Amino acid sequence: MSDIIVPGFKGSELIAELNKAFEAYTPEERAKLIKQVNGVFQFVLKANGKEEIFTVDVKKEGKVVRGKGNIKADAILTLNDADFVALAEGKLNGQKAYMSGKLKVKGQIMLAMKLDNVFKSIKPAGAKL
Repeated sequence: MSDIIVPGFKGSELIAELNKAFEAYTPEERAKLIKQVNGVFQFVLKANGKEEIFTVDVKKEGKVVRGKGNIKADAILTLNDADFVALAEGKLNGQKAYMSGKLKVKGQIMLAMKLDNVFKSIKPAGAKL
């Protein structure tokens, strides 16, 4: 079991999948994604009265860590675990989630718009998670 997966947080499983995808990339594929996205995302997920933090670095190394990591986040996204899963699976629109208050963003909000590119790396086009 990955140290990224946290019991009770379904979103942590998706973040672990993202890490596997990053690890499977060739250096060229990773460099392309980093060039495309160029940002560090920190996800603050809430479930059952608990909070977990995950950092997705798509700026320097192309890797995922549990916790704040050692690199400053460009965008901090706070949402509940179920909404994160829906967002990652494409079932929840990011703009609607933000406008309705389900998603809170601190930092570079425009960078958050590039998250689609990041999530697409964990599932082939047209596939369901």
